[in-house]
Amino acid sequence: MPRLSYRAIAIAFAVELVVDFVISMFVFSLFAGDLLAPDMAEGEFDTVVRKVMATTAYVPWMMVFGTATTVGGAYLAARIARRIPYYHGLAMGIVGMLYILITWDSGLVWPNILGLLITIPASLFGAHVARRHMPQES
Repeated sequence: MPRLSYRAIAIAFAVELVVDFVISMFVFSLFAGDLLAPDMAEGEFDTVVRKVMATTAYVPWMMVFGTATTVGGAYLAARIARRIPYYHGLAMGIVGMLYILITWDSGLVWPNILGLLITIPASLFGAHVARRHMPQES
């Protein structure tokens, strides 16, 4: 079996996490709107989080953006590694699934289950796109 570039996987996963965090904060602030205040107490913020999660389309949008960053992360890992893109995409999918299992949210179960089901195919798609942009080996 060809060797994976663990460096490429680590860099791509770190970038994916940062992009996920930035997107989630931006989208949350859009959905929360004027419910957020700069001097909120922690309890007040928790109330806003519950309200946004229960009454808006925040979770479905984050599922869409999360899937897009999964595709992008696998693409990036394959491009950084410059070889065996599908193996790197699969590795990114496995790391993503482990991350979902470690950070499992018992409050909302369906996004976790959907994330587990989508992660590997989305990662392989990202690797496929990367392969199409890589020079052909002779």
